[in-house]
Amino acid sequence: MKKIMLVAAPFAFALTACDGPAEEVGEEMDDVTEAQAEVMDEQSDVLDAQSDMAAEAGDTGEAAELEAEAEALEDAADEI
Repeated sequence: MKKIMLVAAPFAFALTACDGPAEEVGEEMDDVTEAQAEVMDEQSDVLDAQSDMAAEAGDTGEAAELEAEAEALEDAADEI
């Protein structure tokens, strides 16, 4: 009986180390969420650049709106 346990124990540990379907789905969801946050951060960078261009063109109102939108989007991405 002890010999069987010595042989079976490593296999039991190997099975517990394998990712189950639920864990794989959870990891994929985390990857998707992280990708969404990265996209939001890049969109924030684009809005910030547009804000700078508007400020250089003399449209301070639009520049301020774009800057506020960029900051809000960046904050939302950081919270994810």
